[in-house]
Amino acid sequence: MSLNEVCRTFLNKSLTLLITGLLIVPVANAQLTIFQNINQAGTQADCVAGAFLKGSAIPQDLENKISSISLQQGYMATLAENEDGTGNNYTFVAAVSDIQVDLSSNLNDKVSFIRMLPLRNTLKKGVGNTNNNWISPLNVSWFYDWGTGDATTALREYAMMAWGRGAANNPANIDAYIAKDDVTHLLSFNEPDNTDQSNISSTEAVTLHQKLAATGYRLGSPATTEGEATKWLSDFMTKANTDNVKVDFIAVHWYDWGSYLSTKSTSPDPQLVFNRFKNYVNNIYAIYKKPIWITEFNANKNTTSATHEAFIQLALPWLEAQDFVERYAYFFPPALPPVDGNGDVTLIGIAYRDFVSTPAIKSNIDNKEKIAEDNAGTGTSGISTFYEAEDAALTGATKTNCVRASGGVMVSAVTGTNKVLFSNITATEADDYTLDVAYFAASARSITVKINNGAPQVVPIAASGSWCYQGGSPGSFKITVALQQGANTIEFTDAPILDMIGVAKAGGSLPVSLLSFTGQAKDNAIHLSWQTTQEVNNDYFEILRSSDTRNFIVLTSIKGAGTSSLPQSYSYGDYDPLSGLNYYQLKQFDKDGRSTSFKTIAVDFTTLQRPQMKLVSVSANEIHLNVFADKIDKGFLTVAMVDGKVLYRSNVTLQSGTNQLKLHLKGQSQGVRIITLRSATGLKSIKVLQ
Repeated sequence: MSLNEVCRTFLNKSLTLLITGLLIVPVANAQLTIFQNINQAGTQADCVAGAFLKGSAIPQDLENKISSISLQQGYMATLAENEDGTGNNYTFVAAVSDIQVDLSSNLNDKVSFIRMLPLRNTLKKGVGNTNNNWISPLNVSWFYDWGTGDATTALREYAMMAWGRGAANNPANIDAYIAKDDVTHLLSFNEPDNTDQSNISSTEAVTLHQKLAATGYRLGSPATTEGEATKWLSDFMTKANTDNVKVDFIAVHWYDWGSYLSTKSTSPDPQLVFNRFKNYVNNIYAIYKKPIWITEFNANKNTTSATHEAFIQLALPWLEAQDFVERYAYFFPPALPPVDGNGDVTLIGIAYRDFVSTPAIKSNIDNKEKIAEDNAGTGTSGISTFYEAEDAALTGATKTNCVRASGGVMVSAVTGTNKVLFSNITATEADDYTLDVAYFAASARSITVKINNGAPQVVPIAASGSWCYQGGSPGSFKITVALQQGANTIEFTDAPILDMIGVAKAGGSLPVSLLSFTGQAKDNAIHLSWQTTQEVNNDYFEILRSSDTRNFIVLTSIKGAGTSSLPQSYSYGDYDPLSGLNYYQLKQFDKDGRSTSFKTIAVDFTTLQRPQMKLVSVSANEIHLNVFADKIDKGFLTVAMVDGKVLYRSNVTLQSGTNQLKLHLKGQSQGVRIITLRSATGLKSIKVLQ
């Protein structure tokens, strides 16, 4: 039977897939059904696993005529616009149930490429290694080896990698990738920003990466070094998005080099290592909004085994809890292998092996987000969004920075011939809308509003309280205005200091009603919290930080409540704040992709005084220390060897001033000891030779 015939004929026998450790759905006659019309109607054709069809080989003359599909659970199908898999494309994954869905506008009546494969929904935990004797004992359900030569086994799925330029530029290699029927994912170039690795410019990488689309697999992005994930990778993704190049998930490397190179600490606090890792991964997701594979990560090759073990115990539960993290693979440093020379699993290997993982993909991937974008583009739900005053056209008005204003900027009061004109207000239908205005006014007054250059409306408003620069928060008022279909203008004259406006369908609600957003420096971190009184179609929040109110970086994203009329509370801890003033901005994203920025807050962070530890004397059996604390504090003291073996541990209570500590260590061989004191105000380590 030819590949073309595969899509025309059902299999006559049952296909039962039994792969231990992988989530496989045993099925008979599994298939993808393609339909000419929406809602699974009209001319149709059935495709079974293994179908790989291009152009006129698509049955029932459905090339460029497919409008909807039905995909059975346990299978995945890639549909693309061009016969080489390029152009508009989407990989549908029926992970938890059958999929019946219409195609979004970018694929509707445009499909000339189909590849269908059995889905091996692995668990999240995997490993990257070239030694299969190391892989087997680690209880993982997927692996990769930076190449394409291995194969899926009964226990583990293999993920291929097109490591460098030659892996993508050689047509014979592409044909070899296509011929493999036991893989579903293909990783792209390894550290192309690194001259010691694949060493490819971002521009060339996009051209090369596009060739991989011919395989029909889900494709990962190139994996950069950790410092280039927001530089090289950003350039790559910008061009890839512009050129419509397929990237299904983001591959990430992280080794905590930023901290190690600045501190040279071989025994950093695992909690702080984890906090940096978590912030990094959250930031990558917030930037690219695609599933994440962390294909290389650890607590840095220069740190102790104990550090790695503790980091693993902190990081893995968090990775499992993040739906946007599909897979992860720990990179075991050469000096800390998971399996020793005798074939025994080491302590670091045990920490990784014994963690129980969960399925990588927990919901279907079904192109409904693309359909939502289509609906947002046609405006089926009207408008419901915010507009910053500083983005309006200003006549005689000026912009002023203020951390308590939304976006950190406000617009000065206007009167006479001066005005603030919003001309970017688009309504999809003529109707009544609610206009919500945020402003600063020291006393009660009025404000004049004109809609579409019509008759002015004079609205009395209350005092908002203190001025922005005095620490005050903006006041707000709401009025009903009539907007026409299409473009509208909203003009303010005789107005106080303006912060922002919001527009929503009358009778509806603005996406999020924010009650408060506050920050507090405490315990060597800054703790942020915010509360909402209601949320409509709220997807997630972003927390951004800046040192100057102008240049913000994303720290994390936090899932919103969707639609809720109940108060909601959120919090986030920044465990690596800047010294001095930290400016935080809260940004909210709707499920249709629209966003708004709320007020910026400033939090002063002065590093708390950490206990100072000084060696007094050392003998074969004892170590004497003096520890100075500026206040009463509780801590935990450990003494470890450089290989991470702990020789001594004890809780300690520190009094304000100098504390004399005597540690008894008998019967130990001579060597370097690492003494670490952890307390509420930080961590201090010293090395001694005993």
